[in-house]
Amino acid sequence: MTYDDLHTPDEQSDPELGYQPPRSRPNDNNGALTHHTPDREVPIPNSGGTALLHQWLDGDVSISMVRATPGGNDAVDLWTKIHDEAETLRSRTTPLYVHKRIMDSLPDDTYRGHRPWYKRSISMNPAVMFVAAAVLLTLGAIIAHAVLK
Repeated sequence: MTYDDLHTPDEQSDPELGYQPPRSRPNDNNGALTHHTPDREVPIPNSGGTALLHQWLDGDVSISMVRATPGGNDAVDLWTKIHDEAETLRSRTTPLYVHKRIMDSLPDDTYRGHRPWYKRSISMNPAVMFVAAAVLLTLGAIIAHAVLK
């Protein structure tokens, strides 16, 4: 990550640090030039409490060590509440009457395979139909030749 304090004057660019002055571009305000402030990463100060919190969530550290860190009580309370709510949601099941109403509302014919063969839809590959037609034509020619002999 390159350090950029965003206060370097335009005439003091240092190519070794990789600093490029912000580009000016015309704005809608009568052609006045404006400077675009680039986005940058800002480090968040860390007291080491997050690493300890992750260790506690993994089960490697006791709860008393996490509570001893600054802000540890709030973090433990938050994650305990999240765990309790997740357990409550995991234990929920669909009531039996809702399951029965859903199953009763489904049409019976769609899920039954007990229709007669002549009411079932037929779908074939065109190549299979071509081979079947050729076999039937050959069989008819053989029978016709045998009868006429």
